[in-house]
Amino acid sequence: MILISATPSPFARKVRIALMEKGVPFTLQNEVPWHADTQTSRYNPLEQLPVLIPDDADPVFESSHIMEWIEWRYPTPPMLPDAPEAALEAKQVQVIAEGVLDATVLLFWEMQRPQPSAEWAQRQLRKVKGGLTELNRRVGARDYIVGDRFGLADIAVIALLGNQDIVIETGMIPLWQAYAPDMAPWHELYPNLARFEAFHRDRPSVRATAPVMFALKEKIV
Repeated sequence: MILISATPSPFARKVRIALMEKGVPFTLQNEVPWHADTQTSRYNPLEQLPVLIPDDADPVFESSHIMEWIEWRYPTPPMLPDAPEAALEAKQVQVIAEGVLDATVLLFWEMQRPQPSAEWAQRQLRKVKGGLTELNRRVGARDYIVGDRFGLADIAVIALLGNQDIVIETGMIPLWQAYAPDMAPWHELYPNLARFEAFHRDRPSVRATAPVMFALKEKIV
């Protein structure tokens, strides 16, 4: 089985963590999906990563769908709680985390433009702040966001926070502050999330998948 990934991708990181937690062997193939030599479009008509290519099935794409496919194909250990209500809560956490990630990606590309749209940037920053605030509330003092074991909700938030580290590393915070002066590195604003991340950072699957930014060599926007 092959996972087409990108080294900084939080969406691919979710899948990598889930596969590692379940002990499923896979080969990692890293790409820059926006470069002309990408192979992504051969497997995903939407030209997005990650893409999981099973040995005995068609390619599976879109990270949330891949996570469901993995849970169905490899149910042990489970990444969702047994109770339906708790499973739905975990999926809701994933929705919030992915919404923040989507807004962050849109902000990254908007900041590459010679004249970013202030209205667009402010709208996306409200999503980032709103989502992180809600996740900070949901985490509270818990080590696991939903239930009493590591699972989907934890993976989604860990991937999000790693992406926020990339935001800091790439110098995005000062650019964001031009549109939202109260923006700051996430761990300064959301203490519950900072404690949660510290609790999980040495977990083998988390440590092994830490995001690494790549160099963009072609014009994207």
